[in-house]
Amino acid sequence: MKKQSGQIPLSMRREDLATWDNWLSRPETATLERLLTVGKMPDYSAYLWGGEGIGKSHILQACCDAQGQDARYVPLQDLILYAPEQVLAGAETARLIAIDDIDRVEASAAWQEALFGLFNASQEAGGQLLVAASKAPQQLLEALPDLRSRLSSLPVFQMPHFTEDQVAGLLRLRGETVGIPLTDEVVHYCTLRLPRDPKAVVQFIDQLDQFSLAQRRAITIPFIRESALLR
Repeated sequence: MKKQSGQIPLSMRREDLATWDNWLSRPETATLERLLTVGKMPDYSAYLWGGEGIGKSHILQACCDAQGQDARYVPLQDLILYAPEQVLAGAETARLIAIDDIDRVEASAAWQEALFGLFNASQEAGGQLLVAASKAPQQLLEALPDLRSRLSSLPVFQMPHFTEDQVAGLLRLRGETVGIPLTDEVVHYCTLRLPRDPKAVVQFIDQLDQFSLAQRRAITIPFIRESALLR
């Protein structure tokens, strides 16, 4: 696989709205939230795993947002083609390192060795590590044993899927965030037609906001039907 050179892409920047203020707290994630939101700095490292679009990246970015400039967010899906020493340069000095999509480098010995060294250096310096992946550490069968062992030693959390009521709650929360009020009837109508996928919900609200601004109309069920945003 050919490595890229030059400037690291802007995709390393975090999403503006991926904060704890925009996170839908749920009973299923309460333990994880308490673990990571004690004070401004997470007191513990953690490994989050689960399907795509269920909030792993949001949590990593929210923790980085709370920590501020002393955090490093590394989305490996976007950076795997770059040399690990280029991407991770100086990362060990950060108080919080968030490694997203670590399963993307499961087949790359160079990346795994670099991450193993980073984990050791960070822990020696007293930093915290947040790691996200699509599967549990023990399922990273192609990973180097030392790296897999290191990941397995972290507190491991499987991210739950959203229920219908939680999709409705996310619609309301995201609507408030972008400044568009949603009536109960609108929320119910959209909830029945949207997948139980928070990423899809967020994209829908963002598109609805843009469409509403362009048309200068209130959000109603007829307006949503006309927008053709729900199939």
